[in-house]
Amino acid sequence: MATTVQLGRSVAITIAAVNYDDQILNGVVTFQDANAQVETLNGTVDYTVDNEKGELTLEILQDWGIASGFCDALWDAADTAPNTTLAATVTINAKVVTLTVIPRRPQFGGGGTDALTTTVTLPVRSISKA
Repeated sequence: MATTVQLGRSVAITIAAVNYDDQILNGVVTFQDANAQVETLNGTVDYTVDNEKGELTLEILQDWGIASGFCDALWDAADTAPNTTLAATVTINAKVVTLTVIPRRPQFGGGGTDALTTTVTLPVRSISKA
């Protein structure tokens, strides 16, 4: 098999039907193991504890006060419906992964001459790959 190198620029992230690629510097989906083991007299038994859970961690440019801004959209969703999931899709070279995430408020602030960035971690409640 030939080596394949994919760049982050081949990733697209859409949340609540709005594409925020221009504001996202980095995005990673991580998973928490939903399996456990128990040792019996006959050996190890693996079993599923819960549905697999994960997190969508985004490093974003702060865009407070901008029309259709990502920071305000996340803040407002966390304020008005903190336990309601948002639909999200991550597309990598035409492969689409669909997620539902819980909104969280982004942090804010930064240095005087720095581009203002922040990291926000959104809990993943469901995931599927087409």
